Amino acid sequence: MRNIADSYFLFGLKSDFESAFRLAVDCRRSSCDGCPSCDSCPFRQTFSQSITSDPLAVKRYQKPPYPFMFDFPILTQTPNRGGILEFGVTLVGSAINNFHYYLAALVLLTRQNMTNKPAFASILKVESSDYRGNRNLVMGENGDIYPDRLFLFSAVELQKTCELQPNEVAISIETPLRLLQEGRPLRELSFSPFIRSLFRRISSLAYYYGGGEMELDYKWLSSRSTSIESRCSDFHWVDWNGHPGSGRLSGIVGKGIFSGDLLDFYPFLLLGQYFHMGKGASFGLGKYRLEKVTVSDGGIKSR
Repeated sequence: MRNIADSYFLFGLKSDFESAFRLAVDCRRSSCDGCPSCDSCPFRQTFSQSITSDPLAVKRYQKPPYPFMFDFPILTQTPNRGGILEFGVTLVGSAINNFHYYLAALVLLTRQNMTNKPAFASILKVESSDYRGNRNLVMGENGDIYPDRLFLFSAVELQKTCELQPNEVAISIETPLRLLQEGRPLRELSFSPFIRSLFRRISSLAYYYGGGEMELDYKWLSSRSTSIESRCSDFHWVDWNGHPGSGRLSGIVGKGIFSGDLLDFYPFLLLGQYFHMGKGASFGLGKYRLEKVTVSDGGIKSR
């Protein structure tokens, strides 16, 4: 990695990644409008997915989300030249069919040669991780690719691997979460708006990239979510200085402990750890993790 002064540099790579992906699929157009290959084009499927013609689905899901999510680290202060970066990418549903284009785009992105920018890193290897964090090599430094080693997540199997408590959970938000309510960003967070936003995100991803709708009573789940109480919270608003040209990155971070009957919400909460939430979710924002709550020395801790 070359010296990078902006600690949040990676969170501002949206336009560069989009340009790299367009080059990776060998698209010479500046727009998808009027393209005769748009229906089968990986770029269109990734960045310009068509809104469904079903008016009821449009009301539920609105604009299609991107079918990928990056997990980016905050960079250490300079000098950081020669450091090793590790970041993750999660692909949803049908996006896995374009896996090799994502790899090619990442190679171009790190080299930055598609926009005449200096390279900021080179890819040493790509690994696929399972539920427990075990890894398999998918691409080595020599460029050989092993797509059969990709690990495919299942929501059902994911839930089986977790040891969370049915009536209490800690949620730790690691990168700024920006949720809107009546057009304005929420600056205080309770469980109900958090989970309802997650319902919309996950059901939309399932509809556009999973081949169908999730057969769940969202109205009933939303009503039940209001009964989940906040036991303690240190959620707070932060402002990050973003990558030049991307504006300020801001939102809610911190940790809160929620209590109540949580079992029906865990499938969404578990998937949300990979899918993120809110504005900029595909490029590393709105990332959170679930933690178990333990009682120690008369106080509440999470791990």
